[in-house]
Amino acid sequence: MSELKDYYHILGVDRNAGDMEIKQAYRRLAMKHHPDRTPGEAKTGFASAAFQEINEAYHTLIDKNRRAQYNKQMAERASGTSGHSIQENQAEMAYRHGIEAYKGNQFKRAVEYFQAATKLNPRKALYFNRLGMAVIKANGPLDEAKSHCERAIQMEMYNPEHYVSLGIIYQTAGMNDKAKAQFKEALKWDPKNAQALQRLQLLDKDKGFFGKMFGKK
Repeated sequence: MSELKDYYHILGVDRNAGDMEIKQAYRRLAMKHHPDRTPGEAKTGFASAAFQEINEAYHTLIDKNRRAQYNKQMAERASGTSGHSIQENQAEMAYRHGIEAYKGNQFKRAVEYFQAATKLNPRKALYFNRLGMAVIKANGPLDEAKSHCERAIQMEMYNPEHYVSLGIIYQTAGMNDKAKAQFKEALKWDPKNAQALQRLQLLDKDKGFFGKMFGKK
């Protein structure tokens, strides 16, 4: 059976915690585990695992409907009645294999694993995010890579990581203006997002360099 993460434990709050307590716990932990404190993780294009879990926990528990669904899943898992555990476990395994392939620059192989993960569990936005990133890294079609990240955004419009990934896809394709727009969108949700800030800064530097090179101000 796949493991259902204990979001209450991740945030360090009681199961009856109110919105204010959840927000305070999130802010404290987000500052501690933010990617700009672990720059080595940011180089891969992925936020740290801890920061991802904190974001996932917060956005699940702060949303009334998602929290109710999560609590239901927790209750079902405790009683052994969850119906999708085997398939979800297979999806998570495929996803982890995809991450390893991606980190090893085996992008086409990563695409295959992430595709499997999205088919086994199409409810997880992160799988579509990673699939989009792998497609563009494997020199696949821009439209395909973009559509996967856009789907992740539709599922989790509050998650800045999805906008950053879409920005990276545009940047890889040489579409810097569209890339900047996505990085700026990410900053609307997380003004301290390290990757968005760094990539915007680099794009601005490149623009300034070429402007001087061609005599533009």
